[in-house]
Amino acid sequence: MKLIEFKEFSRENFVQAINKRKIAITICVSIISLVILTFVLLYVFNPNFRKWADTHILMKVVHEGSLSSIDIDEAENISVYAYDKYIAIINGNKMEIYNSSAKSVASHEVSVITPIFDANGKYMVIGDKGKQKIYLVSGTRILWNKDIDGSVSRIAVNENGYVSVVCVGSTYKSVVCVYDTNGNQLFKSYIPNNTVIDSTISSDNKLLSFAEIDTSKTSVQSIIKTISIKDATSSSDNAFTNTYSIPDNALVINIKYQGNKNLICMCDSGIYYLYDGNMNQLMNFNDENKQYSFAGINLSNTIFEIEESADGIQNQKSIVHLKNSTSGKNREYTIDGIAKETASSDDNIAINLGTEVFFINSKGWLIKQYIANQEVRNVIVSDRLAAIIFKDKIEILIL
Repeated sequence: MKLIEFKEFSRENFVQAINKRKIAITICVSIISLVILTFVLLYVFNPNFRKWADTHILMKVVHEGSLSSIDIDEAENISVYAYDKYIAIINGNKMEIYNSSAKSVASHEVSVITPIFDANGKYMVIGDKGKQKIYLVSGTRILWNKDIDGSVSRIAVNENGYVSVVCVGSTYKSVVCVYDTNGNQLFKSYIPNNTVIDSTISSDNKLLSFAEIDTSKTSVQSIIKTISIKDATSSSDNAFTNTYSIPDNALVINIKYQGNKNLICMCDSGIYYLYDGNMNQLMNFNDENKQYSFAGINLSNTIFEIEESADGIQNQKSIVHLKNSTSGKNREYTIDGIAKETASSDDNIAINLGTEVFFINSKGWLIKQYIANQEVRNVIVSDRLAAIIFKDKIEILIL
């Protein structure tokens, strides 16, 4: 009796089986590739599909209570700011620094009454508005602090830790001071007659620009001046490289370098791109047929404005118009509801609707949608996280 029968398996049969397996694998890979390609194309070019995929496939919706949080006391007068991967909270003369897990990682004594902030990359500068103290922070350390002459009005820091401070209250109407990363004062620029609204330093540490307001004439004149930091450090003579006159009655709100030479100026009438003595308007807020509620330039290479659109109480929308400041390419993102607050940094834009916050990037794509059970008081963003502030807690969202 035969217990086992060995069936002859020829080389041809073996090769045929291998070929069938290869064909099956090729078909499976092709189908998967086609599905992925279709998904990507729909996601990129179809906004309705993108919104559906963000919610149901990519799970970008986050609910209150699911994140790390810091408890705060509503009765205390605290100041909160986000930079890099940290949250800084100033309460009285104490600054507590928390990481993205809401764990306290450093505590410092500071001497500030009315803190103002600016952050760029891993650096954060703190000034005591109306007083003399400034601090530069990186990571969990205070790198340096200074007492300036006059009073702090505005502060700014670039991604390399170079700091500009607008000072008032001296014998001059305004003074702009520039410090390097180590706290060395490089120079001062004295403005005898005009009020300086804002200042900014280029990404390569070569240029300082500041915005002046001249109120001596019948109409307000906004002027932007650019200084070579190298020339100003060695001599104040011939340090100015360019001067820009903004159209009459336009009031400068803030200015920012996006890169080494791209200077962006936001006014109450629109946003301008300033480069090598030339001026080009990128956005116009005076369109009578549209209602704009918010705008911002505090991004790496993009500007934005928010248009309110309403067709009755039940159909209110916020349309976020985005423009690449270099290429001029336009994008947009539409949100159901009216924006109450915005915040932006690097590539992140937060739009606060009250109990919902949308975080989008400069491409007009959703990063996260945050849904709260109560009113969100404020939102502050850095290039890596967001602080969502309630009356009794701060939730930390990693972007």
